[in-house]
Amino acid sequence: MVKHDTFASRVQSLRDTWTERRQVGRLTSAHDFDSQFRLLVTLHEWALAAVADIAEIYGETPTVTVSPLPELGEETPAFSIIVDALHSLTLSLAERRRMGAPRWHLSISISAAGSAHSAANAGPERRNGQWTRTRLEDLILSLLGAYERSLSGDSGNRPTLQRLDSLQPTQERNFA
Repeated sequence: MVKHDTFASRVQSLRDTWTERRQVGRLTSAHDFDSQFRLLVTLHEWALAAVADIAEIYGETPTVTVSPLPELGEETPAFSIIVDALHSLTLSLAERRRMGAPRWHLSISISAAGSAHSAANAGPERRNGQWTRTRLEDLILSLLGAYERSLSGDSGNRPTLQRLDSLQPTQERNFA
């Protein structure tokens, strides 16, 4: 059954999304350390909310954790979201020097079991580098997708013909 939102909830969602987008937009457009650190803190808060949603839906398995919020004085502030101790998304601040002046930006890497534990950069494209809750959630969903694929891999969890044969069809179909 499809759940239909009320018009009022859709209006509220639209308003919240644009308010959030304006707040984050100010942080992403500034490249000083403090603004980028506040962006990292905001993404950490969103990650905690997303992990709570995952736990509500999945229950205890897989284990999904968010590392603690980094301290302001850390040399490389970062936090990670880890799914089943095998798949991770790490968000960190990185410094780039342009014409001698430091410019800070958010660096994202993602790694998954089965990819030789190599990390790949991820995140918004430069030309439209706006971070949104949805973009972060999409990255977290990619971790969950990797987890789900790992269940179907060669780890002994692959469905077998015997299991499939035990399923009883609800209706016979003739395809001739």
